[in-house]
Amino acid sequence: MRMLSFYLFSFICLNGVTHISGGLDGWLLDLFVKCPVNRNQSLDVSQIKVYFYDFHRGRSKVFPIDNAAKKILSFHKLDKNKMFYMFVSGFATYINRTTAHLVRETFKHVPNSYLIIIDHSAYTNNTDYGPKTSYERSVQHVYSIGVKLAQMLVQLNQGGIRASHIHAIGHSLGSQMLGHVGANFNKATGFKIGRITALDPAGPCFKNSLKEEQIRAGVADYVEVYHCDDGGLGTSSVLGDTDLYMNKGSDQPKCNFPSVNKCSHKVCVAMWMASVTHRFTARQCNNYKLFKQRKCTSNKTTTAGFWNPGTAKGIYYFSTEDYKY
Repeated sequence: MRMLSFYLFSFICLNGVTHISGGLDGWLLDLFVKCPVNRNQSLDVSQIKVYFYDFHRGRSKVFPIDNAAKKILSFHKLDKNKMFYMFVSGFATYINRTTAHLVRETFKHVPNSYLIIIDHSAYTNNTDYGPKTSYERSVQHVYSIGVKLAQMLVQLNQGGIRASHIHAIGHSLGSQMLGHVGANFNKATGFKIGRITALDPAGPCFKNSLKEEQIRAGVADYVEVYHCDDGGLGTSSVLGDTDLYMNKGSDQPKCNFPSVNKCSHKVCVAMWMASVTHRFTARQCNNYKLFKQRKCTSNKTTTAGFWNPGTAKGIYYFSTEDYKY
């Protein structure tokens, strides 16, 4: 029994959420993780770090969250007409993990833009009490982190950066944080962030949550949600203006047992970053079976990923089977 308990509670920390060893699905997480009941409480999250990158000039700085907006606005030769991309990772990540490195390398090649990477690991990467307790603690901080990030973006907006020039991208737990970012930004300014991209929003502790506790349509001018481990580590809920399913939305190609959930969840970020240079065509379709049987070929199409024009509404599927990550 002791060994079985160790097996069930042995979490693998990945770039975005936790995974139970042995390929057990996200629904089993819900059986063991005690999800906080009162999540919308104000907690101190002042240890968040904000990494700001100006790749055009080869410069970068790190700021504490409470004065990040002021420092960014005073950055040497800041061009407020450029796009400001903000990436928010999920559980058990920090600035030197592979996900953050991939994001930096990707946005080095995106012209007319700045990159902001949020490091909230002080509240979401503390395994001193064990991964299970750490995930419970992380979920409890989602609301407060979202509010704090919204305050920073509000200050940037007040300093002359247009809301339409802000594109927030989140993975897993970071995607759920962006629901609070968008809602609080809108409440404070009367404007909506230009776009929110939610990559496989976290499922455990959220799939049965109130709508107001999740990323959702309406918290930005355009909210796109990508499903890669649907019903496992990612949510099974349809949440965005557009919900895009990578292949069938789960069990991604080349992701094998026992780490199929972990792999499928993580590859969501790799796919979206790859879309900066590779365009994936998505087709409106009610389910994967119809998509696979090519019964939706006459339906509307859009581009999945970075080049999504932001006009599509509804459920779309796209294939990555011919693309090598």
